[in-house]
Amino acid sequence: MRSACAIAIVVSLSACAPARRPQLMPQAVPAARLAAADAQIRAGCFDCLLSAYHDYDALRTIPAAADAATAGAVRAAALLALRQNELGMADEGYLTIAKGLAGAASNIPGWLPRILDIVDALPRRGVGVARAPTSDVDLERRRRLRENRDSWSALLRDAARYDEAAAYTWLSFACDAIDTRDIARQEIFAAVETFAGAPLIVYRESLCRATEVRALAPLLTADARFVEITYSLGENFVRARKLDDAEQMFQRAYAWHPRWPTLTQTMAGVAMSAEEFDRALQLYQETLALDLRAPDALLGKVRALTYLKRNEDAIAATDELLAERWYLGDARYWRALNETQLTRYDAAWIDIEEAAKTLINAEVPKLAGIIAYRRQQLDVAIRKFTESRERNPFDCETRFYLGVVHAELRQWPETADVLTSAATCLQNAERDLTREIEELRASNDKPERKARQIAKREQQIADGRRMMATAWFDTAVAYYGLAKRDEARQYAEKVADDQQFGERARELLSRLR
Repeated sequence: MRSACAIAIVVSLSACAPARRPQLMPQAVPAARLAAADAQIRAGCFDCLLSAYHDYDALRTIPAAADAATAGAVRAAALLALRQNELGMADEGYLTIAKGLAGAASNIPGWLPRILDIVDALPRRGVGVARAPTSDVDLERRRRLRENRDSWSALLRDAARYDEAAAYTWLSFACDAIDTRDIARQEIFAAVETFAGAPLIVYRESLCRATEVRALAPLLTADARFVEITYSLGENFVRARKLDDAEQMFQRAYAWHPRWPTLTQTMAGVAMSAEEFDRALQLYQETLALDLRAPDALLGKVRALTYLKRNEDAIAATDELLAERWYLGDARYWRALNETQLTRYDAAWIDIEEAAKTLINAEVPKLAGIIAYRRQQLDVAIRKFTESRERNPFDCETRFYLGVVHAELRQWPETADVLTSAATCLQNAERDLTREIEELRASNDKPERKARQIAKREQQIADGRRMMATAWFDTAVAYYGLAKRDEARQYAEKVADDQQFGERARELLSRLR
C-alpha cells in the first residue's frame, strides 16, 4: 500500500513539473562560443581582441573545438601584438604567444604562421608613423620587410578575402610601410572588401596614412570599449592646439592602459607646450622606464631638465644620448646650453662646435655667439651672430647681441644700424606678447596654467624692455661717436630716466647741449 502511494506521489509531482529544456548537442556549445569569439575579433577593439583570445584559449581544451580554437587564439594574439605595435604600447609578449601556439599546432591553416612573420617584421611605431630604426633588430626587420615585400603582399591580398586577421594585417602592411607608398588607398581597401563595415577594419582604415576623426569618433560612441581611439582623438586636438581637450583624451587612455610609452611621450609633449616642465619630466621618465630605446623621450627629458634649471642632470642625460649616438647635434647643443648656464664656457665651446657639424639651424650659431662673447672672443661672436641672423632674421635677441658686440668694438655705424633694428624688433615682440596675454586671460585654460603662461610672457616683456634700454643707450653713444648729435639726443632721451642708464644718458645729453 505504501509503495502504491509513493508511486502515485511521484507520478503526481512529475505531472506538475515544467517541461525540461532540450539539451544542446555537445558540439553546438563550443560552436556557439567560437562564433562569439569570432564576433569579438570583428568588434576590433583591444579589449575585444583580448577577450577573444581568452575565449579561444579556453576552448582549446575541448577536443571538438581544439583546432579552430587554436587558430583563433593565434589570430587574436597576432592582432593584439600588431595593435600594441601600432599604438606604441609596451610589448606584452602576444606575438611570442602566437608563435608558440602556431609552432605546437598540427592542424592550423598554412598561411597563418607566415602572417606571424609579417607581423614580426613590421616596424615599431606610434599610430600611422613608423619610428626610425634604433637598433640592429629594427634594421633587420626593415631588411626582411623589403626583401619579402612582393611575396608577403600577394599572401596578404589573398588571405584578406576570407580572414579578418589577414585583412587587418594587410592594412597595417600596406598603409604604413615605406615600400608600399605606391599603392593607392582605394586599392588597399578593395582587398578587404569582404569585411567592409566591421569595426576592426573601419578602425584600421581610419588610420591609413592619415587620421580620419569622422570615422573614428562614431566607433567609440558605438562601443565604449574602443578606448584606444581616445589616443588618436587626442592627437587630433593637439594638432588643433586644443591642449585641454587633448589632455582629457590622453588621461582617459592612460587610465585604461598606462603601460603605453607612445602615449606618455605624447602627454609629455603636451605638458612641455603648456610649460608644465615638472609633469613633462615625470612623463618622459615613465616613457623611458617602459622603452629604454626611446630617443625622443630622452631628448625631451634633457629639455625638461634644462627648463627646470637642473643643469647637471641635463648634462648627464645628454651623455646617454651621446653614448647611444642618438640626436648627436641636439645632444651637443643642449649640453653646451647647460654648460653655458653653469659658466663652463670652454667646455660649452667644444660642444657647440660639435653641434654645428650636424645641426643646421639659427640656434646653434646664436649660442656659439653668446659663448664666444662670454669668452671675450668678440670677432668670433660677431661672425656667429651674423650667421644666426642670416638663418633667422626675425630673432630680436640675436640682433641685440650682435649690436652689443659691435658697440664693445666701437664699430659705431654697425652698432647704430643693428641696434635700432633690434629695438624696433623688441617693440613689435612686446606688442605680440601683450596680445598673447590678453588672449590667455580670455581663454578657458586651467587657472594655474593660465597664470604660469601669463607670468612667463610678462617676464619676457620685462627682459625685452631691458634689452631695449641697452639698445637705445648704445645707439645714442654710437651716434655721438659718429657726430650725429640730433640722433644721439633722440636715443639718449629715451633712457634719461632709466635706473640703469639714466645717469650716463643725462651726462651724454649735457654734452649735446
